[in-house]
Amino acid sequence: MWEAKSEDGVFRTSCPVCGNRLIGDAEKGELVCPNCGYVTFAPADEGPEWKAMDLEEKNKRVRVGSPTTLVLHDLGLTTEISATMRDSHGKYLDPAMRASVEKMKKWQSRIRTISSEERGLANVLSKISELCESLNLPQNVAETAAQIYRTSARMKVAKSKSILGMTAATVYLACRKCGVSRTLKEVARGAGLEKGSVARYFRLVLKDVEKTYVPPPSVEKYISKLVNMAKIDPRVEHLALTLSRKTNDSKISSGKAPAGLAAAYVYLSSVMLGEHLPQREVAEFAEVTEVTVRNRCREILDNYVIRQEVSGSD
Repeated sequence: MWEAKSEDGVFRTSCPVCGNRLIGDAEKGELVCPNCGYVTFAPADEGPEWKAMDLEEKNKRVRVGSPTTLVLHDLGLTTEISATMRDSHGKYLDPAMRASVEKMKKWQSRIRTISSEERGLANVLSKISELCESLNLPQNVAETAAQIYRTSARMKVAKSKSILGMTAATVYLACRKCGVSRTLKEVARGAGLEKGSVARYFRLVLKDVEKTYVPPPSVEKYISKLVNMAKIDPRVEHLALTLSRKTNDSKISSGKAPAGLAAAYVYLSSVMLGEHLPQREVAEFAEVTEVTVRNRCREILDNYVIRQEVSGSD
């Protein structure tokens, strides 16, 4: 049954005059009310002419390209030649045709990046994709990092700068913008660079490109991350989040890295629940030192009194 589109843009199958059900006339492309005679045009069917029972079948039948992506220098709009060396029937190509396809692939690769700017952009974006993949970051972080680098390249901030340094800086900034809990040390290690080097490039991008302060992920996100890495009782996460919400104010958090605070909350919660998680392991998971964990724990305990209720048995 066709549906009529009313003036407010909503599709309906009932007559807007008398409320009766409309009948479709396929030959004229109209919808007619059998009661009052109201006539309206039937909307065009913009859906596919095929049906699919599951996602795999849909992917086989769909004939449109992939969505555009900022991670590819040409936004993914260029046609790619498959590397399988098979024809449309799944048969392997003969040697002569294979040589012809190899030549086409070579020229296709060349014409995709004609200018030196395009080649440089493609190189950096491939590094961003590799780094995000090695850190198991979601696609939205890679897209955000690609957008940040494109902006920095357009503003000439990335000119004559280290490719790896700019890659790590944009990925770390993208993590902060997307609320993904990754420390500067983790990103630097993934890129094979020193933490101080990445920090310099990060400050450069933040000052010249972003120009606004981007806060790091919250302590709560770091707590969830640490508990997942430690594979301990979920009650530890619940208690650590509760302690964080009740005690994490300016006296504790001002000027402190969220990873160190999260490590302290997780360690205190594990002790209170009898999990006996070593302080050294918590510090390693949080990418901080044991001294930092001890100092944060001491600051929390010095400023707040934490009471634990113990239920007695009958």
